[in-house]
Amino acid sequence: MPISITDINWFAVGVATVAYCAFSGMWHRQFVFGKKWEESMGFIRPIDWKETTIYFVVPFFSCLITTIVMSILVNLVGVASFRDALTLGLIAGIGIATTVTFTNAVIPTMKKPLMFGAITGTAHAIGVTLVTILIYIIAK
Repeated sequence: MPISITDINWFAVGVATVAYCAFSGMWHRQFVFGKKWEESMGFIRPIDWKETTIYFVVPFFSCLITTIVMSILVNLVGVASFRDALTLGLIAGIGIATTVTFTNAVIPTMKKPLMFGAITGTAHAIGVTLVTILIYIIAK
């Protein structure tokens, strides 16, 4: 069944995108997994280091695109229950987002690729699952 842009609940996409960004941002902060995440990359934070705009803009648009795609999948698959939404979120989160993260982590400059994959991959698995559940609940 084809889906059009009008089939997307844009309010649900907006809410879910903000939730995904906020969750992922917190996950990678110093007081959660940020120190280990930086260690996994071999990044030593200078005392006067400040995040520039790109550290917020790129993740926001990535979360937005992921959320739009999950909204389309919710419609295409015909998610009809919370359990369906949870299942789809976990399948996409673990089966796609986490595995791609682990694959991308295995680069020569990554100091601890498995740690990076575990931290960032888990954040994406949870984030994609959260997005899928929120889209189902709000668009229901």
